[in-house]
Amino acid sequence: MPDLGWNDFDTLESYIANEQRKYPESRGIFADVVRRIGIASKVVAVKVQKAGLLDVLGSHGAHNVQGEEQQKLDVIANEIMKATFEWMPLVAGIATEEEEDYTVYPPKPENEGDRYIILFDPLDGSSNIDANVSVGTIFSIHRVEGGGYRTKLSDFLQPGKSQVAAGYVIYGSSTMFVFSTGFGVHGFTLDPEIGEYVLSHENIRVPDQCTCFSANEANYKKWDEPTQRFADHLRYGDDEIYEITTSRYIGSLVADFHRNLLHGGVFMYPADAQTGKGKLRLLYECAPMAMLMEQAGGMATTGRERIMDIVPTELHQRVPVAFGAVREMEMYEGMVAEADEQ
Repeated sequence: MPDLGWNDFDTLESYIANEQRKYPESRGIFADVVRRIGIASKVVAVKVQKAGLLDVLGSHGAHNVQGEEQQKLDVIANEIMKATFEWMPLVAGIATEEEEDYTVYPPKPENEGDRYIILFDPLDGSSNIDANVSVGTIFSIHRVEGGGYRTKLSDFLQPGKSQVAAGYVIYGSSTMFVFSTGFGVHGFTLDPEIGEYVLSHENIRVPDQCTCFSANEANYKKWDEPTQRFADHLRYGDDEIYEITTSRYIGSLVADFHRNLLHGGVFMYPADAQTGKGKLRLLYECAPMAMLMEQAGGMATTGRERIMDIVPTELHQRVPVAFGAVREMEMYEGMVAEADEQ
């Protein structure tokens, strides 16, 4: 037999199988959810790559629950993700950024044991897709509280620290599946020749350098004083460790987060100082990214509170957020605390 090189890399399938072997009590139920997300993302990736040829660019002509104009690909990606889970007996329900309410799936008699809640942003950054900018899918997985089959709103309104897994898929020059189950962050790149995700970034750690400052600086005047002071310190301060820091903002959370996760930096979308409200959604964007950032050795904060500790009060709750290395995030929290004390 010729050497095909299969022992030289791990696919997502083989990685999940190897992880399951470490836990004899595992029945593979949770692994099936992660596996199915990987399969669904391949379908979305094809739609994204062929967007200019399939007449799926541009507005869908409707608005989502947040009042934002839906893109055609938003709707397509949403339907693909929903179809992925609705037949799975272990999935108790889903909630998506594109729909106002959550969906509960009735229990199936063949299922026993844990059941899971899936929350997802089917196509983050879709407003940029006409310009061929990288977009992505974000997901978060929770266990149904207390087990059993009576899924309720509180099962969806769990804090980020109770996530059993979170991750994203970025559709760019290559397609990458990045996720964590609480044991580090691992990235798999889709090999188009074999149609499989291959382990390319094992145990990702946030670099201890602030290479990029990523924020919508057009909103600078809307930020509160400590946030402005923090941004100024990174961009214009005398601290020599920030001499390499440059402004880089794509406007697609997955793309900005992915770059900073690999190369180091701060991403933030602060609250509007007048309203006190953030823009990004806690359940679909902030909490899953916060789990990844912490698992990679960084921090995620509102400036006053750890993102993972926030107990949601509604499905589409928005919060201010900052992601980055511990040094910068503690500096930001310190500046906010100092301003609050005055």
